[in-house]
Amino acid sequence: MSAPPTSPKSLKTAAPADGDHRKRRRNRTTQSCLNCHATKRMCDRKRPCTRCSQLGIAGNCVYEVDDPNRQGQGQGDERSRLMNRVAELEGVIREASWT
Repeated sequence: MSAPPTSPKSLKTAAPADGDHRKRRRNRTTQSCLNCHATKRMCDRKRPCTRCSQLGIAGNCVYEVDDPNRQGQGQGDERSRLMNRVAELEGVIREASWT
């Protein structure tokens, strides 16, 4: 019985050239916010995400890397969100100073 013929091409794809048999990790950025990623929860990738908004930590909803495709979109929304956040924090400071 003779062995089936093997082509040089199939031999090259069977084993890595450097002899490393470990799987390579893909170099991908995390798409979910850091809070959802840390707690392994589903993130809807909004800014702030719905989960962080429901938990009341919308100010802490940050992403590892900003998506370059989203830059320039919603800058007016971001400004109004920041203005509302500043007003909210000023109210907290006023309430704390009264006590």
